[in-house]
Amino acid sequence: MGRIAATVPWIAVLRWDRWMVCALLLAALVMAPLGAVLLGVSRTGPEWEYVVTTLLGEYVKNTLILALLVSLLSLFLAIPAAWLVIRHEFPGRRVFEWALVLPLAFPTYVGAVTYLQVPEALIPALVHIRATYGTDAFLLCQTCLRYGLLAIVLASVLFPYVYLTARASFAHHSRALIEASQMLGRSSWATFFHVALPLSRPAIIAGLSLVVMEVLNDYGAVNLLGVPTLADGIFRTWFGLEDRDSAVRLAGLVTTFVLVLLAVEYIQRGRRGYAGTATDDHPLERVRLRPVGGLLAFLVCLLPLALGLLYPVWQLIRWSILTLRRSVPANFVDILWHSLGLAAASALLILAVGMLLAFTARTCRSGAWRSGFRLATLGYAMPGAVVAVGVMMITGMTDHWTASIFLFSGTLGAIMFGYLTRFLAVSYQPITTGMERLCGKLDEASQLLGQGPGRTLWQVILPLMRRPLGAAGMLVFVDILKELPLTMILRPANFETLATKAFSLAKEGRLHESAVPSLSIVLTGIAVLIPLNRWLRGRSVS
Repeated sequence: MGRIAATVPWIAVLRWDRWMVCALLLAALVMAPLGAVLLGVSRTGPEWEYVVTTLLGEYVKNTLILALLVSLLSLFLAIPAAWLVIRHEFPGRRVFEWALVLPLAFPTYVGAVTYLQVPEALIPALVHIRATYGTDAFLLCQTCLRYGLLAIVLASVLFPYVYLTARASFAHHSRALIEASQMLGRSSWATFFHVALPLSRPAIIAGLSLVVMEVLNDYGAVNLLGVPTLADGIFRTWFGLEDRDSAVRLAGLVTTFVLVLLAVEYIQRGRRGYAGTATDDHPLERVRLRPVGGLLAFLVCLLPLALGLLYPVWQLIRWSILTLRRSVPANFVDILWHSLGLAAASALLILAVGMLLAFTARTCRSGAWRSGFRLATLGYAMPGAVVAVGVMMITGMTDHWTASIFLFSGTLGAIMFGYLTRFLAVSYQPITTGMERLCGKLDEASQLLGQGPGRTLWQVILPLMRRPLGAAGMLVFVDILKELPLTMILRPANFETLATKAFSLAKEGRLHESAVPSLSIVLTGIAVLIPLNRWLRGRSVS
């Protein structure tokens, strides 16, 4: 068959088209939940007028304030640390370079759990303010405390998105530009503000956009700390007011906001040509700081690490020891097995679909079809609650058509479908990049030698893609392990994961008991991020 396909071109085209049809159907299936949300925006629920007049303004205001505060705090925590570890030599620099990525292992709701006792510790101060300055001052301080604490919690675990992009940009700055600035009499920090920072603006904005999207996605932290946002409003409207159509409208509003954010980020990234930095053969030499400067640099890098990793881990370990002394958490082994098994199975599914779409897009000559495959990864930019709403709409229609045969809602298949829509981009992007870097023209050579797409993928592409596939699989696994809103909405009845168990225990005020599942999530994430970060740094250096 291979010889016939080689001599009769249209047979080979048909064989590749079968892969194209399969890939297009999968891409359409992945995009279906988001399409269902957008189509459902036109429906008006019975509580929509109440939501608009009473709740929507507060949801939007809280979301915008949090996005602004978390963005500013993330910049404050990430950019100085990134510049110091790239540009200067000081005690602990090598440890900080990779350790500052580890707060990503913390889900935002776990970070919120470890800080829940802070408002309780400040109650005497709030009571004093109320007695001295009155109720208005008390309410103002209480509101500022909730906003400020929530912003600190979110920024302390999300700043690595900005740190990673800023660090990579600073590392690739041209040595000639830095040296020219210094020859003109600029100090290190003047060079940072007037040269390095403007050049890195597109990269920093790209990382900041990820932070904003994570703020939009967050449900656990905002719910625990009592600051209702749009994502929290979807839960309240659907399950509190029992108004599905209004919840779908809120989900559509969040989707529109995210699409606008993505468009703005894409436009500014498309204009980054003026900020292009040419690297030369000589790496940028680090400046050794004096003892006082080294101590200050150490403290600057220690602050975000203490907020996002050291204090939360210490708190969770302390609570876990207290809990284990009393009794082992009930059915913890079953919950651990549910989480790890579901995350592993979903990661394999997402890797398979990502590999198929990336391979088909690579062999496709149509830019329009390639753009369609990229649109299938849009779910990662959407909050988990929005994806869950879309999946519920799709599974509801499926159940209506197949009610006499089977029900899809409330099954592991439905939750894996939601994970596929939400996290496909996490596998698709690394796989696409890995193919471009490692495979070259080998797939075309295999096709010219008469090999079909299946044999080319199995015998040529997959052996070369083991490391990118492993890295993508680990990232997907950790993201699924941390995911809360999507899991809470789509999980089967009485099906608990580490994420849902940790959140429900914290919501009930049982902080000590929530520590064991929370710490399990964090330690798994750290175990994945440490080797992955070292591998990525090795690639960037090479």
